[in-house]
Amino acid sequence: MKKNTINKKGFSTLLVVILLGSVALTLALTLSTSSVWSIRGSMDTRSSNKAKGLVNACAEVALEKIREENNYTGMNSVVLSGNTCNYTILNTGGTTRNLIVSGTVSGITRNLNITTSSFNPIVVSSWQENG
Repeated sequence: MKKNTINKKGFSTLLVVILLGSVALTLALTLSTSSVWSIRGSMDTRSSNKAKGLVNACAEVALEKIREENNYTGMNSVVLSGNTCNYTILNTGGTTRNLIVSGTVSGITRNLNITTSSFNPIVVSSWQENG
């Protein structure tokens, strides 16, 4: 009878060790998964900030184009720091121009819609980020 009692104690100990090991493994996997998502979110935030800087710089290029050539309308692309952005300048009547600017960095796209009401000096009446 003693032999049977020892086997039951060994089985209970083994069961507790397996349960504790599975809990520890689950915790380790959860922590590593959350770390990966945190790193990915940080990279997306960095790309979003770079895209915002790109689209703002591209908007400045477009505004300078309007200042230099008051009658310019059309589309153009600019490469800044290895990334390409696009802008479109629309004549909405008189000295009013509408600029649509878009830039993408690492899959993150930022867009601007800018309205000007004067050429020299340039007067920006609206500067809105879309999306």
